[in-house]
Amino acid sequence: MINYLEISNFVLVKKLKLQFTSGLQVLTGETGAGKSVIVGAIDLIFGGEVHAGMVLDKSKPAYLEVGIENSEKNIALTKLLKKYEIETTENDIFFAREIKNNKRSRSFINGRRVARDIIEEFRDVLIDFHSQRDQQRLFQSSFQLEILDRYAKLITQRSSFQAQYKKLENEITELHKIQKKEAENREKMQLYKYQIEEIEAAELKSGEDEKIQNELEILDNAESILENCAEMENEIYEKEDSIYEILSKFASILENYHQENTKKAASYLQDSLAALDDAVAEIRELQNKVDLDSSQKENLETRLDIINSLKTKYQKDIPEILQYYQEIKQKTENFKSDTNKIENLQLTIAEDFKILKQQADQLSNKRKEAAVKLEKLIEKNIRDLAIPDARLNIQFDKINKDEKKLNSLAAYSEFGYDKVEFFFSANKGIAPQPLENVASGGESSRVLLAIKKILSEDLEPKIIIFDEIDTGIGGQTSELLGQFISQIASTHQVLCITHLAPIASYANRHFSIQKQSRAKMAEITVKVLAEDERKDEIARMISGSNTEIALKYAEEILKKGDVNDNG
Repeated sequence: MINYLEISNFVLVKKLKLQFTSGLQVLTGETGAGKSVIVGAIDLIFGGEVHAGMVLDKSKPAYLEVGIENSEKNIALTKLLKKYEIETTENDIFFAREIKNNKRSRSFINGRRVARDIIEEFRDVLIDFHSQRDQQRLFQSSFQLEILDRYAKLITQRSSFQAQYKKLENEITELHKIQKKEAENREKMQLYKYQIEEIEAAELKSGEDEKIQNELEILDNAESILENCAEMENEIYEKEDSIYEILSKFASILENYHQENTKKAASYLQDSLAALDDAVAEIRELQNKVDLDSSQKENLETRLDIINSLKTKYQKDIPEILQYYQEIKQKTENFKSDTNKIENLQLTIAEDFKILKQQADQLSNKRKEAAVKLEKLIEKNIRDLAIPDARLNIQFDKINKDEKKLNSLAAYSEFGYDKVEFFFSANKGIAPQPLENVASGGESSRVLLAIKKILSEDLEPKIIIFDEIDTGIGGQTSELLGQFISQIASTHQVLCITHLAPIASYANRHFSIQKQSRAKMAEITVKVLAEDERKDEIARMISGSNTEIALKYAEEILKKGDVNDNG
C-alpha cells in the first residue's frame, strides 16, 4: 500500500506530503479544487504521460515521490524486485519522478534511475486505476476478454499460448525469409547458368579482340595495299629500265674499276639490291595475307561485334569476363538449395499450429465455463447496485470463422481465437444488446464497479484508485456504491475521489482538498479531517453549506458508514 505521497513544484503545489493508511482513502472537495492533482501525481510517478504546464517554477524541476509498502502477499511485486535486483529498506520501496519544464523526465526506484518501461511493469502489479476512461475500455472486446481471463485465472495459461503464438509468428517470418532468399538464389542461379552458356558459346580468347582489330585494319586497306605493292614490284623489277635493272647495271660497271671508292660504291649498290629483294619479299608476303574476299571481313566484324557486345554487357574486358565465368561457374557448382530447411520448417510450423489450436481450444473451453459463473456474479452485483432487473450475457464468437484458416495466424490473436462481447439489459422484457449500445453512463459505471469488486476478491493486494466513478449515480445507489468500495478496501488500499457523501462516509482516512488564491498564483491545500471536520465536509457535500439539517444528516450518514465498515 501507499505510505506517503510527496509532491513539490508541481501543478498548484509548491510542496506537499500526504500520509496514507490501509483501507479506504477518500479525497473530497469542490469541483476544480485540484483533487485530480493527487491522483495525477501518482499516475505520473508510475509512467503517466507528461504534458506542458506541469512544472510550477520553470527554473527547477518538479519532483514526485511515493513510498510503497512491500507486501509479501504480492508475489508479482516480489518477482519484479528480484528480477531487477532492487533491494528494499525496512520493507519500503520508493518510486520517484523528476520532471523538467521541457517535459523531459527521469524515473527512480529506491534512488536508482530506471527506464520508463520498468516503472510501467511495477505499475501493472501495484496499481489499478479505475476511471471514466475505464468505462470506455469496458466497451472494447479485448478488455472484456481480459476481464473474463482474469476471473477464470487464465492469465498464466494465456501467457503460454502467447509464447506459442510468438514462436509461430517468428517461425513463419523465418520461413518467408528463407523462401524469399531461396527464390532469389534460384533466380540468380538461373541467370548464372544463362551467363555461363553465353560465355562458353562465345569461346573467348585473351587478346583475340586486338588481333581481329588489326586484321580488319589490314582488310580495310586491302585494295590500296595491293595496288601499291603491284606498282612497287613493277617499278623495282618488271618495267623497262626498272630500278633493279639500273642498280644492277651500275653495280657491274663500278666493279670493273679497281679504285677503292668505286669498289665500296659497287658493294653498297649490291647491298641495296639485296635490300630491294627483301622489301619485295615482304611485299609479296603481305600480298598473300591480303584477301579481297568480303566474307572474311564480314566474319571478322561479326566476331568482333560478339566480343564487344559481351564486353559492354559485363562491363569487363576479355580476361575479366573469363575470370567472372570461373567465379559464377564455381558458385553454381557449390550452390546448395534450402529446400530441406524449408520443408523441415514447414513441418515444425504445422506441428506448432496443432499445439496452438489445442491451447486455444483449452482456453476457449475454460472461458466458456467461467463465463457462465461470471455472468451470474456480475448480474447479482449490478442488482445490488439498484438495477434489479439487470441481465448480462457473455457471447462468444471467433476471430475468423473459416475453419480452413485455423492453420493460419489470421484465425488467432495473441490471446486465442475467441472474440467475446458483453450483452446487457437493464429492463425486463428487453433482450440484452451489446453493452456499448444500450448502457447509460451510470449503468456502465456500475457494471464496471461490479466487475472490479469481483476481480478484487482474487487479486493480490493492490492500490486501487477510483477517480470520480460516481458520475450518473445518486440516491440509494450511492449508498450501495459506498458499500461496494468499502468491501474492496477490506482487501486492498483504495484511493477514491468522490462527490457523494455516502461514499465518503466509509473512509478510513478522509482528505479535504481546497484551492486557495495566493498573491501570484492559486495553490491547493490538503487536510486530513478529524471526525468533527468530516461531519462539516459531508454536510457541505450534501447541501453545499453547514446548515443544522445538513449537519444532522451528515452525522447519520457517518454513523451508517461506521456501522457498515465495522460490520
